[in-house]
Amino acid sequence: MDDPKSGQNLDGQSFGNQSPGSVTGKASRAQNPSQNPSQNPNPRPPSAADYRISPLDLVKQRAPKSQQAPDLGGATALLAEFDAAERSEAFSRVLQKLIRSRHNFVPELLIRLNQGELAIAKKSALALGYLRSPQAVPALQKAALNPQRLLFPQATTALSHIGTPDAVKALVELLRSAAPNVQAAAAKALGRNSLPAVSPLVDALKRGDDLVKVHAAHSLGQIASPLAVTALVNTLAHPSRVLRLEAAWALGQIRSPLAAYPLAALLTDNDVGIQSQAAQSLKQIGAPALPALTEMLNNTASNTRAVAARTLGQMGLMEAVPLLIEVLQNDELPFVRCDAATALGEIGSYEAVFALSQHLMSGDRAVQGTVERALRRVDSAEARQALATYQRTLAVPGYAVAVRPPLENTEDATLLQW
Repeated sequence: MDDPKSGQNLDGQSFGNQSPGSVTGKASRAQNPSQNPSQNPNPRPPSAADYRISPLDLVKQRAPKSQQAPDLGGATALLAEFDAAERSEAFSRVLQKLIRSRHNFVPELLIRLNQGELAIAKKSALALGYLRSPQAVPALQKAALNPQRLLFPQATTALSHIGTPDAVKALVELLRSAAPNVQAAAAKALGRNSLPAVSPLVDALKRGDDLVKVHAAHSLGQIASPLAVTALVNTLAHPSRVLRLEAAWALGQIRSPLAAYPLAALLTDNDVGIQSQAAQSLKQIGAPALPALTEMLNNTASNTRAVAARTLGQMGLMEAVPLLIEVLQNDELPFVRCDAATALGEIGSYEAVFALSQHLMSGDRAVQGTVERALRRVDSAEARQALATYQRTLAVPGYAVAVRPPLENTEDATLLQW
């Protein structure tokens, strides 16, 4: 029987305030202990599914935060760190923070550019360039023209990094300023990022100061426009050695066949540095320079012939092999033949190896040693076979044969016992 006051039946079982499925739930937990946290020593950690949150919802909630640049510090703290940065490493670190920050630092940097200390103004100019703010172009142009501050190197560099049409226009105007140092800085900046300013640089190359011409020639080489070839070729005859070197380098960067003969003419220059730069530029031009170098192989100056032979070897053209073989066989000076042998070894073709193997027994020891080194450098099957044959020839002992002197009087001749 049931006792309604106690809420228990006669068997002592509680029945009051029990849900219909409570007994069933206890039985099921008894059968499956894993569902009972007190009986499971290693409970499963909660997941997103337990809270009815889908992974897609998590991605949607996190996406706006990941798309925003991190706030690496307050604007005031970053500017204080910027002002205090003295070494290049510290300046690079704070500059990266400025670039990644959500705050617009251009107004503060413009104030420092015009009113701050000179060191801070230089850093501000560079920072404005790395921030690539078109808003800073007029201020940077004005700062470059200020003779009291001397910010033209940093200001022109910043304008080249900005690179907008207004920045290019500002650099062109600075290129035509009255101060030669500002002109040189502007010419250098125009070539730093290959900005489209060929005509102003060509004009500066013709009419500017020597320092301006040097930077203009270098920038024209960086831009590598064929429109500058004529002006650079004319510059090869300038008395300044540095300017001739820059013009020769720039022509090699442009790689125009029209510059082959003027550059080949520099191989006769008395300056070894100019000869070397001309040879490197001819190498960069490649096959179109072959006729000009062929003429230099027949030059009366032995040093010019040697430089031409070395240049042909560095170019590695198969068409140059017959020309170098002729120099190896017929040139009157051993050191020119040595350069021809070295060039043939650099090309390393079958015809070059065959020609080199024919000169292993050359009468000149210098040529013979150069030929042997060239074959070792090629290291092909034909070259190894030629060297092995040469080594076997050297292993055969030599015999000295006495030569009987001619007899003036045959009547008094003495019979020699052999």
